Amino acid sequence: SISGTIPAELSELSQHDVLSLHSNSISGTIPSDMGKLSQLYNLWLNNNAISGTIPPETGKLSQLNILSLNTNSISGTIPAELSELSQHDVLSLHSNSISGTI
Repeated sequence: SISGTIPAELSELSQHDVLSLHSNSISGTIPSDMGKLSQLYNLWLNNNAISGTIPPETGKLSQLNILSLNTNSISGTIPAELSELSQHDVLSLHSNSISGTI
């Protein structure tokens, strides 16, 4: 099991298309620099202890097909920028304290 926070340096892995860190003990917030992962197709951060809000920069992930953030402690509203994710097939946000519409 991986614990700790998501390092901002992860955004330097710009050629990766899948980031799967689900079902660990990751805490802290989602770094806004994650928006730099322009080739990312699948982002799995579900079943952790992630808190804070969904960064608006997540809307810059134009290739993103799956965004799975369910079962964390994420709060706030759904950023309007998520509506820019035109390749989206799966958006999983349940079991958080998120509000708003897409």
